[in-house]
Amino acid sequence: MGEAPVRSPWVPRLIVTVGVVAAVVMGWLGLWQAQVFANQGQSAAAAITGQPVAPLDGTVTGDGVNGLWGRTVSVTGHYLAAQQVLVVGKDGTGRVVTALQLADGRVVAIARGVGSGREVPPSGDLTQTGVFLPTEAASDWTVPAGAYGSVRLQALAQVWPQPVVSGYVTLDPSEAQAQGLAAAAVVLPTLDGQFRNAGYALQWWAFAAFALVMSVLIARNYRRRGMQLSDGD
Repeated sequence: MGEAPVRSPWVPRLIVTVGVVAAVVMGWLGLWQAQVFANQGQSAAAAITGQPVAPLDGTVTGDGVNGLWGRTVSVTGHYLAAQQVLVVGKDGTGRVVTALQLADGRVVAIARGVGSGREVPPSGDLTQTGVFLPTEAASDWTVPAGAYGSVRLQALAQVWPQPVVSGYVTLDPSEAQAQGLAAAAVVLPTLDGQFRNAGYALQWWAFAAFALVMSVLIARNYRRRGMQLSDGD
């Protein structure tokens, strides 16, 4: 009878070591891709908000406002003090959102800043400047009676004069402070390219986990077969 093949005890360790090294490399690539995602978001935000101020006037109607998401816009009109709501976020922060009526009759929701909801808006015609953002998704947390969980324009359109512009403006910090309010946070829309880079990062981490698990399984299988061959001698 031929001799059983020799199973080297260091081979499983080598297999696992190779798997760990591969996992570390792919994990690092995932971190690098995640940083690309973060940097791209910052660059995109800077590029959008750094553009010249765009007037949100009567020439921009309907879906035409989509090209202004994330840009700084100016809008002229007068506040409707009776049309004011408090939008309470998940962290309990309240944004004061007031209707601003333009000369052509349209109404724009203005997130004036962070406050209690009792802050009276300025009177008379004035020009306001801030970042133009799309309607927010419906909230899933509990808010005080009469408050809203998000700036959901579909809901505001049911109680405010028509027509309501399909986007809202978050005031610049200086203008919010001039009205006695703290500046409200601005969350810019996420670009498709950013989602793609985030997906790449997750893929690298999935590959790293797969490499680590497979190396352990292969090493265990190698060792098990070696033990079976030894028992068969």
